[in-house]
Amino acid sequence: MKKFIYKVLVYLLPVLLFFSLPYIVLEVSGELKDLSNTRIEQGHLLGLAYSDQSKDYKLNEILTRRPEILTVGTSRVLQIRSFFFKQPEAFFNGGRVISKVGDLPCLAEEWDRKNYRPKAIILGVDQYFFNEKWDDLKGSCEYNTKMSELNMLSKSSLDVYADLMDGKIQLKSIAQSYHRSGLTAIMTNAGYRTADGSYYYGKTIDDFKKGIHVSFDDMEKRIQRGKNRFEWGSEVNENAIKVLKSFVDYCTSKNIELIIFIPPYPTSIYKGMVNSGKYGYILKLDSSLRANNLRVHNFSSLDDIGSKDDEAIDGLHGSEVAYLRLIQELCKREPWLGKYIDQEQFKLLDRPANPLELKEEKY
Repeated sequence: MKKFIYKVLVYLLPVLLFFSLPYIVLEVSGELKDLSNTRIEQGHLLGLAYSDQSKDYKLNEILTRRPEILTVGTSRVLQIRSFFFKQPEAFFNGGRVISKVGDLPCLAEEWDRKNYRPKAIILGVDQYFFNEKWDDLKGSCEYNTKMSELNMLSKSSLDVYADLMDGKIQLKSIAQSYHRSGLTAIMTNAGYRTADGSYYYGKTIDDFKKGIHVSFDDMEKRIQRGKNRFEWGSEVNENAIKVLKSFVDYCTSKNIELIIFIPPYPTSIYKGMVNSGKYGYILKLDSSLRANNLRVHNFSSLDDIGSKDDEAIDGLHGSEVAYLRLIQELCKREPWLGKYIDQEQFKLLDRPANPLELKEEKY
């Protein structure tokens, strides 16, 4: 029996040694936290590198905080900040709590299950939500997914070693990772602001200050290839319109004030899509929405909100400067929104810290 145990230990020792360093890296950095039931201290940056738990993290925060004013959408609403509002503490940015229009009914069910009802929702619906070539609405919702430490360790260990070899992970930085959780936050100074749920693009901002300008190359390649949210499509998916209308009806039945907008692309990216002739559905969106009595503010180009391409984080996202302009435009079109917005903040647009930041921040 002793010989058997000895042989087992001899066999297991190399395996344990192999996994020990990745485990320490993942555990100390916060990558192994299950964010469906774990909260991160406010004032931190949260940016995971090896798992995407955004939906469950944002849902958990919404149901725990129960904010009166909520943004809902993908990463393209994450630039809306709490200081845009008269009562910052009443706001939470729920960006990435959904990834497609089909998530909205499931999200409403989660709210009802916990008896949550916000006063007002600012909903961003991305253009590709209505492109059947990207989403045929046959996929299931993905809430309440538990994160397994063992699965994470087994899937990520080789990547951890590779990133250590490439210098993408530095052990010293992990040891000094005050106020940051997750390797993206630690190594690139980017992640969710746990105070209000918005996103801080630390590396992009730091690069800009060093004279490295934002590139749209990745999105231009996606347009050429028709891939990764830039799938070519000629017709609007009317089933997606119906799903949105159902959510509007839900909000009406719950007396939730709702404003809906389509987020902007950099103007050069939007023009590239239109000029390609391969995105006919985008040009038909407004008429389809109107035909279904849906009031949606279409800001498909930064030019639509009086912004320029230098106020873009990348080829898909505007900066917080651009999004304050967007909120300003929404207030003009929907006067009721003004009761929630601190319109004194619009003065920041006269002299922002830089095209990517209204105020300089450090984390």
